[in-house]
Amino acid sequence: MRKPLYFILLALSGLLFACESGTQKNTGTEDSISPATLATPVIPVAPPDLYVTELKAQDTLFEDGSKPSGWDVAGFDDPADFKKFMIEFKDWVNRDVADSIIAHIQFPLKKYATPALFKAKYAEIFDKKTKQVVANMRLDRIFRNYQGAMIGDGLIWFNQTPSGYRIIAINK
Repeated sequence: MRKPLYFILLALSGLLFACESGTQKNTGTEDSISPATLATPVIPVAPPDLYVTELKAQDTLFEDGSKPSGWDVAGFDDPADFKKFMIEFKDWVNRDVADSIIAHIQFPLKKYATPALFKAKYAEIFDKKTKQVVANMRLDRIFRNYQGAMIGDGLIWFNQTPSGYRIIAINK
């Protein structure tokens, strides 16, 4: 019962954010929101049923027969919570919400030392190919080892820190 409620709350919070954003001035420090965006509710990248299936699916043996390290070895104490974060991440990438992505990066990154530099290079970093990798990522097929969790054959790496989930590397 909690999982469908999560998606309903996610959609409602997006709708609430869109409604409230229309009454605020854009100071230039936030992502720009067009009037067309304000009327459009936030829609998850994939149907919620797919996410529920992936959240419940076993993730200890991949189709190719490989066995990933345990979530604890990778430093994650609540795999389901991390997967829910990944649903949000997929949505941010899909909608180009750079500020939300930046808020979850552990700076400095190898090629992007500061949030400002990352934001300036955002379109280069999250090009069509990278966005496709993120969109196609299955929640039950996230690779992990002692370095953390990764998607896209090492394209993006994540860790759990005391302040939440963080992107620790982008290998473009």
